Amino acid sequence: MNKNLNSIFKKKKIYKTILYFLIFIVIIFFFYFSIPKFLNYTPEIIERSLKKNSDIKIKNILNIKYRFFPTPRLSVYGSSLELEENILEVEDIEIDIIFNPLRIINYKKLDYDSLLIRGGLTTIKISKVNKLLNFIKKNKKKINFKKNTIVILQKNKKLFEVENSIIKINSKDNIQQLSIDGSLLSYKIIFFFENKPENLANITLKIPELDISTNISLEKKNDFKTFEGLVNAVILNNFFQFNFIIEEKVKINNGFARSKIINSLFEGELSFKPYFFFNLNLEPSIINTEKFLSKVKKFLFSDESRGIRTLKKINGLLNFKDIFEGNIIFENSEILFQNFKTGKDTPIFFDAKISEFGKKGTIQFNLLKDIKYKEKFTKELKISGFITPSSSKVTFEKILLDKEIFTVKKLKNYEEKFKSEVIDNSLSNIFDGKKINNFFKKFVD
Repeated sequence: MNKNLNSIFKKKKIYKTILYFLIFIVIIFFFYFSIPKFLNYTPEIIERSLKKNSDIKIKNILNIKYRFFPTPRLSVYGSSLELEENILEVEDIEIDIIFNPLRIINYKKLDYDSLLIRGGLTTIKISKVNKLLNFIKKNKKKINFKKNTIVILQKNKKLFEVENSIIKINSKDNIQQLSIDGSLLSYKIIFFFENKPENLANITLKIPELDISTNISLEKKNDFKTFEGLVNAVILNNFFQFNFIIEEKVKINNGFARSKIINSLFEGELSFKPYFFFNLNLEPSIINTEKFLSKVKKFLFSDESRGIRTLKKINGLLNFKDIFEGNIIFENSEILFQNFKTGKDTPIFFDAKISEFGKKGTIQFNLLKDIKYKEKFTKELKISGFITPSSSKVTFEKILLDKEIFTVKKLKNYEEKFKSEVIDNSLSNIFDGKKINNFFKKFVD
């Protein structure tokens, strides 16, 4: 009995000792992490420390508070900052300077592990992207942005804007990383850049709602004046692969696109000065016209279309040859089809324009065709009108056969024939060579 009592007393004594020890540790913990609350962190100390450790110039500090939850940190309010040589500007922000716990009381040195920048507007100039990459390479501290808006400028003109972004800048084991999660034109965007030794880098870009996933392998040459690399991209279930060289322009070569809709070679150039512009040459070998038109209809000519805003912001030129020839021009929120030629033995020439999108959008067209008759002779046929893709409707506004201008009654008669014999409830039938040629023969029968 006495042995049991002695054993119980010993256990209680041990438990009390452990409890007192834990209480002591907790008190020391709170005391240690509360010390900075009573220290004098002046704007001058913060400015000097950020400049020395991260080459960051901070200004307009309105208020400074110390918090030790969730980790010890200084919260700096009402400030703005610049990276070295004005590479990047951030305005109207709050900054958390997250301490190194082992050196938390050395307030004069202000040793910190990372920076968390909340809110504000970040401005990045295209001309200083190389300097930004060099900054990331030299920086040894983690820098994170939260709920930030990024504006990309080209000669003080806004190219695009990423809203509500989370940015992380990190450097470890001679590898530098930059990641951005945000919203571009209301689409979620995920960007990741990794800089490796020997001037090698990888870039990943994803826009899930548009089914866009891109991986870029990059090599930097000529003291970062030239970049060469390989792109593998998946866009709306379409696969793209091409080599590129970046100098003043982006030159693309050995390009190949493959999908259920089209297989094509391509090459060309992209330019960002004075604004974004592309000039691409395409040689399609296979094209599924029915699926292609279905995608175009959904992308541009429906009330749920989400591609219209994107198209209104791009300018460029697509040059086709092989199966068909012609140029598509994207300019001033319009799409122009110029000098198109389809069919090799019995070619059809046409121009077209899209200036209105959505469910009520139309494609205005002018068509030219030489029709053979009696084996020796030809007649020149001209048809102008418009196509309403959402309803698969084709409307003729004018028909001219040699010098004969068709009457309204005659014009409507041919329009009905085209609807029943060619369209037949599917707009893709306008690319059916047999149906089209049979329709044209009716003009000389």
